[in-house]
Amino acid sequence: MPPDGTLTQSIASGRRRAIDSVTSLPAWAAVVLVWFGGRMVSTLWLALVYPLTGRALPENAIWTNDHGFLRFLTAWDGQYYEQISLHGYPTTLPLDTAGHVAQNAWAFLPAFPFTIRFVTVWTGMTFEVAAPAIALVAGLVAAFLLHRLVREGAGNTAAMWAVFFFTCGPLSFLLQVGYAESMFLALVFGALLALEHRRYGLLTALGVAAAFTRPGALALPLTLGVVALVRWVQLRRGNSRVLDGFPLREQARVVASGVVMVVAGLAWPVIASHVTGRSDAYLATEMSWWVNFIGRVDFVPLTPWFLTTAKWLGVSGVLIVVGLLIGYPIWLLRRSTRKLGSTTLVFSGAYALYVFAVSLPMASTPRLLMPLAPLFGSPELVAKPWMRWTLVTCALAGQPVLVAVLWLLGPP
Repeated sequence: MPPDGTLTQSIASGRRRAIDSVTSLPAWAAVVLVWFGGRMVSTLWLALVYPLTGRALPENAIWTNDHGFLRFLTAWDGQYYEQISLHGYPTTLPLDTAGHVAQNAWAFLPAFPFTIRFVTVWTGMTFEVAAPAIALVAGLVAAFLLHRLVREGAGNTAAMWAVFFFTCGPLSFLLQVGYAESMFLALVFGALLALEHRRYGLLTALGVAAAFTRPGALALPLTLGVVALVRWVQLRRGNSRVLDGFPLREQARVVASGVVMVVAGLAWPVIASHVTGRSDAYLATEMSWWVNFIGRVDFVPLTPWFLTTAKWLGVSGVLIVVGLLIGYPIWLLRRSTRKLGSTTLVFSGAYALYVFAVSLPMASTPRLLMPLAPLFGSPELVAKPWMRWTLVTCALAGQPVLVAVLWLLGPP
């Protein structure tokens, strides 16, 4: 039996050696190593849960009689992406027995399924192979971009911790299933880097692509507007930190980029309306997912979280939402969090505002929050050993729980 404290010191020393080994690698190699390790862990948990599909998986999770492992990886929303990839969007909206719009493919944006369509046509792959493969590649790209985004503000160590929590966290299994998350995250992180370096053409291209990949891309032009406004105000006040000024030509490029991204972000409801002939086609489709949680209600921005918490938790639920609305901005404005950089902080606020304003808190909410992954690099979280290892424990222990709950028993 080792003397008291020897085992603890040995474990701590092993942890330090492991961390030093990863951080001493070239950045690209370290990211690949962590990403690969994360995918191995996620594959393990998905494979362990898979044999339970016959007894636990709801009937609506997989529409066909094929319950193989690859079909398991393209379950739930993946079926809508397959439908879009193979057949496009319906011109007539399906209705339930009461005449209300039922759940349908218009809730899902086209960039991911059309990319799958392109790959399957040119390679001969099946959807079940192509969808996870594209998600895997996009997830690796997203990890690289996340590392660079965090590193430029908070340093390499913080960036590697952010990559770890992103690729090995409780929801990281979504980076290798038939969902659009990986593609959206890669586009968003790339757009934020482009904004950091004032490459407005690239920002616009990535922002437009993101707008047709998943809802939430309107946070990018809002971020651009706030960052540009701050620069303009600082310049007007003669702030010496604005060394390069803000020339009129650059202001015009900022405005043009913002307008194009806003138009792209608002285009899908207009397209759905035009194709189906129903003005509320997209909104009615989105609201069809709300019925099982809060009944049939009219959509009013900034109210969904209050409606849900009031229904299920009463006054205490409303107070929880109020606490989040107060606490989250305070945390973003802390000195340690500000080290991540103004672009990351503004986007984190803008995107959280989007989630709060238009989404209903449900099982899919954690997935919607994945674009906030740069916050995992906050020095406040990664500089304290006890906090790091608490997060590591939660990440590794939480993934099997969420794989079982959000992929086997219900849709994430």
